[in-house]
Amino acid sequence: MFGDTIDSPIFGGTRAHSNEGYEIFVESVLANECAVYQLSDNLFIVNGWDPRSKMSTAAWYHLQAESVGVELNVVCLCPQAKTDNLRCYHTRFVREYQNERFPSNGTFAPECEDLPILFSRQQALDGSETGFLNHFSVPSPRQCSLKSRAVVSFEGNDLGDGVWICNCKDTAKNCAHINACRHALQQYVNADPGARDSRVESEAPLEYNRKHRNTSVSHLEIPPPHWAAIRGDRYFGPPIPPMHTEPPAIIHLTSTSSCCCSSPRYLYHPNEPTRQQPCTIYGITGSLSTTVEIQACGLCTRRFVGPDCRELGLFNFNNRIMFTHDVLNDYTSTYTASETPFASWVTIISRRYAVHESSTPFVSEQMFRTVWFAYVKLQCYENDMTCPECGPHPENTIWDGVTLAFNRKHLLSSLQPPTTIHEQAVSRDKTCYITGQQLIPDSKLRKVVRRIIVGKALALSTEESNKGDEGEEEEEGEGEGEDEDDDDESKIIDKAYQERMKRAELIPPTCMQLTQINRGLGDIFTTHFGMGPLLDGVVPNEVYKRLFLQIVAEESVLQMAIRSALDLLDIFTQNPTTTNASALVNIPTLRDVLKYEFRRYQRASASMIDVCEWIVQRGRAVLTKLIVSPAPERDNGMLENDTRWETTGCCYGMPQIRFRPKYPRLKHDVRGDVGGKRGAKCSKFYSKYGEQRLTGGIMCVWCTHSVCYGFHCIPRGEGRNDVFSAIITRWPKPPKRVIYDFACALGPYCMTREPEFFADTLFLIDDFHSKDHTKCSEAAFLKTYCNVDATLSGINSSAGECGNSGITRIRKSVSYMSQDRAIMYTKIFLSIWNRLRIRKIHAVTVE
Repeated sequence: MFGDTIDSPIFGGTRAHSNEGYEIFVESVLANECAVYQLSDNLFIVNGWDPRSKMSTAAWYHLQAESVGVELNVVCLCPQAKTDNLRCYHTRFVREYQNERFPSNGTFAPECEDLPILFSRQQALDGSETGFLNHFSVPSPRQCSLKSRAVVSFEGNDLGDGVWICNCKDTAKNCAHINACRHALQQYVNADPGARDSRVESEAPLEYNRKHRNTSVSHLEIPPPHWAAIRGDRYFGPPIPPMHTEPPAIIHLTSTSSCCCSSPRYLYHPNEPTRQQPCTIYGITGSLSTTVEIQACGLCTRRFVGPDCRELGLFNFNNRIMFTHDVLNDYTSTYTASETPFASWVTIISRRYAVHESSTPFVSEQMFRTVWFAYVKLQCYENDMTCPECGPHPENTIWDGVTLAFNRKHLLSSLQPPTTIHEQAVSRDKTCYITGQQLIPDSKLRKVVRRIIVGKALALSTEESNKGDEGEEEEEGEGEGEDEDDDDESKIIDKAYQERMKRAELIPPTCMQLTQINRGLGDIFTTHFGMGPLLDGVVPNEVYKRLFLQIVAEESVLQMAIRSALDLLDIFTQNPTTTNASALVNIPTLRDVLKYEFRRYQRASASMIDVCEWIVQRGRAVLTKLIVSPAPERDNGMLENDTRWETTGCCYGMPQIRFRPKYPRLKHDVRGDVGGKRGAKCSKFYSKYGEQRLTGGIMCVWCTHSVCYGFHCIPRGEGRNDVFSAIITRWPKPPKRVIYDFACALGPYCMTREPEFFADTLFLIDDFHSKDHTKCSEAAFLKTYCNVDATLSGINSSAGECGNSGITRIRKSVSYMSQDRAIMYTKIFLSIWNRLRIRKIHAVTVE
């Protein structure tokens, strides 16, 4: 809004500095449409001016006029003056009208420049009787130069409640300029030079938000580009052909015409006088000139009521410059198809204008960027966060954090991801950490079992059993000139042999310990891994090895068997048939063992049935211990879509139906997982991309057709809380499968907090990331379940990675944007991405 913000265009060329343009500027100043205020004998504050559109902007800049000898030095801080101070309209106006309008007659107190100056105070644009829009010029507490002064605006009540904005900092916490103005406001409204704002003195930090307005004259909703239209889009009438020929001689005011100064808007009054002014229309290949009818606004003194022009396929930015819809949609098409920053695209269009010998060059990069963001805010990208095949709440979801981040200095307090703890959130006072959730609680026993069954088979061949005698003979023959390499190899073989013998010594006590836990478990281990098969040289079947690796995994038993799987396993134990065994697709390792036994013995062994009963009992015991509260209920009073996603950075295709609960007994409940290892249970690290100067990127959720169901911005770093909170706040009941690259850690996180809600959900690692999880059991991998359930083969676990690869096209552009624009830019990209995939699913052209 102020100073160096994006609304300040880069000026160039001679056209913007013509006498005609300066005369319009002078008329605007004399008519109080463009403000030039004198704050002291030498200090001024001026409205920004756009020479291209020949209109004032919402920005404010300081100007200093000081006599040095017989010369008058005038310095302005507006963008035009930075390019060439002598050609700045503000500078020229003060020089020419100094004696007439700004005499230096000692009217101002010498010390006024050292204090905040309230130079503008108007009724709030929303029409509130108690709200005002205030502007201050405030010096720096440590410097007295012109450049150190700041412009602070405040819209709110006289108590100081509202939006404070400082032009020197987009995001300010306890900004010295704003704090000084808070005190000055109280001194003004109370007519007391000693008045203070008590909240500035408090220890709690004050946060101030940056606020952008849609400053375009056009305000009616605009349909998405025709090439991205989908079923369900609102009908806006037949498509308007691009304007390549002469435009209407005069674009007249209509009933939808309005001024952009307020909300609700000041509309066109047919009985009030109107006038006409020239206007430039920017298209794909060149510009066109026409005349537009305008009317003075009855609320503000600087702007005019103008036509919306939607029916003409035009976007009216400020009554002096308009853009065809197709040129604005062209940038949308380009940046969503390939990496194209604004600067590159404007350069291409400018060259195209030169080729077609356009009478007026294309606008600057900054101006186009401002126009494009104002335009897309009006476009109706609706109903495009839902896959027509998967429905509003997909059963299979793929979650992934994307390194799409903006600079932390642009981070605003308005950002509210699903992880935000609301004051009305339910408090789970009974929820606490539960240890010992593994199928076998004894960690030492689990480690010993893994040592026995992992590695080279322990079954001894005849050749290996004679290894000891050979070793003795070799000792007697030492010093007889044997090859040194052969000696080293012999030592390696001997060391491996000794290690296997140590492993074999662990077998008898391990069989006894397993038998004490469950007789069937001990019998199966003894049968396949005991001393008997070891001495007979029998290598255990792979299915039993995989089963025991799962039994001694460092994961909760509920990762091996979710609640619905335990119910099916219970049915099998009561009626152990092949049909009931085949239903155990959610316990793949156990199903494979049962399938092997039915094929070989035509029945399941009594020991295996005993093990199944033990797993059911153990799983239900752990689940019962975890469930201390019912599943969270949906709050029907908050069934609203993410209408504030532009500021909150949280945009999903389904409405928020509950707040994220609070867990006061979980010490590290909302602590991030940034840059840390998952502990001994997983060898994968969290990414560290969010730990530097950028925010934590975004969290996206995809269906198996690569349709994005929503995203939210992550302030610092991706973690389990992002997935958990997004599901708990928006899914009536959780997805059947949650596919995430850190599902091994996400499952316990969710089950600790809401076990009743997530009891029937599988948390799985996709194929792409599974190779990095060397310490996780098979129960955490999607491919394990695909091997036993052919219907899961249709799940495209790389859908998220496919979407992420597309998002990388805008990574560079977003990294330089402010928060609100980064959110809008990302949302438009994902809407276009989804629409193209939805059109492909429908396989029809939407007319």
